[in-house]
Amino acid sequence: MKILLIEDDAVLCKTLAKILRKYHHVDAFTDSQKALNHLSSTTYDVVLTDVRMPGVSGIDILQHVMTHSPGTHVILFTGYGTVDEAVRAIKMGAYDYILKPIDTTYLLLKLEKLEEMNCDFLAKSEVNLVYQSQAMKSVVDMALKVAQTDSTVLLTGETGVGKNLVAKLIHLNSKRKSRKFLSFNCANLQESLFEGELFGYRKGAFTGAVNDKKGIIELAHRGTLVIDEITEMPVNIQAKFLKFLEEKAFFKLGDNEQTRVDVRIIAITNKDIESMVKSGKFREDLFYRINVFRIHIPPLRDRKEDIPVLARYFLDKFKEINPGITGISDEAMEKLMAYDYPGNVRELSNIIERAMILSRSERWILPHHITTLFGRPQVTNLSLDELTRRHILSVLQFTGGDKSKAAKILGIDRSTLYRKLKEYGIEV
Repeated sequence: MKILLIEDDAVLCKTLAKILRKYHHVDAFTDSQKALNHLSSTTYDVVLTDVRMPGVSGIDILQHVMTHSPGTHVILFTGYGTVDEAVRAIKMGAYDYILKPIDTTYLLLKLEKLEEMNCDFLAKSEVNLVYQSQAMKSVVDMALKVAQTDSTVLLTGETGVGKNLVAKLIHLNSKRKSRKFLSFNCANLQESLFEGELFGYRKGAFTGAVNDKKGIIELAHRGTLVIDEITEMPVNIQAKFLKFLEEKAFFKLGDNEQTRVDVRIIAITNKDIESMVKSGKFREDLFYRINVFRIHIPPLRDRKEDIPVLARYFLDKFKEINPGITGISDEAMEKLMAYDYPGNVRELSNIIERAMILSRSERWILPHHITTLFGRPQVTNLSLDELTRRHILSVLQFTGGDKSKAAKILGIDRSTLYRKLKEYGIEV
């Protein structure tokens, strides 16, 4: 794995780097500001950072990573006196924290687990779009057609249908494929930090702006920028973002000169964006500006012919769990076909992974190995928000209140789950 190590104790930094380099590629910094500057142009699988450092703190590093590289895992080093800080950082999206003095054996085991996790369905290095349905063939056909242009794309669909995967398919089939593919998640950032992270700022623009900073729009110059969960963008930022889309230029905070960029925008949402426009939560003019070429990825329940090929794909993916498995019985497949998958493809992946674990002494996945979070939902007149709330509650019940496991099953990071719990008034 590619690891960034940030530790202001020079002796400890050198010792850890020497051990880690036996197994991984490691870039090590004792100066956290230099490390943060380096992060603006380089992506890592894992960032290992101390919490308390002079200047830029480990929390600052975490916020940068969560905004500019949400696929990167952050592990914090902390002393006993800063455990509360580390726990708060977990809620912000950090993967874990390790107490000092650092047990290097434990650290290596933690990294080994993360390396296994990096072989995820939404692989960073390739696009594993598995489908058979005409609905998904149409999605892929539209994605490949719009990829040849620089038009703004709006991807809509429920959580877990594969919107980010389609975005990457568009990028890899465009003239920008050799350039950067960056993602900015509007739900992972405090409103007060939003403008600086998106557009950047000049030194002295505000208290704490000790250096110039490039925003993610500028970092994506000549490449593709995915604006994920765009409906969570603060209304006061929407106007400036609209102006950028129209002019391909923007003002950084504290700057009198415009910065011009060439970047392709792909916007993503799982919300009913038209309803948000009608309610005034999303600007109508911005909606029309991003709705140039819209692709809706249908839920798995509306393309059930994809379930068998996806199930076999995940069966092969999790083969190491049960190397002796032969296949899925007809009865088990019938059970898979009967379920409505509120969590879509991500949920099917989790169901097959659990089945592989439960069937370790068997050669076939049988019906009793197929465990879903709750019975097949009946058609109701519940709103999407209420269905989402009930689904989150069901997942939390399934995990016994373990929020980390729940976030993994739901296919979201922990910070997003905490925001959803607050949004829906769910107390655990």
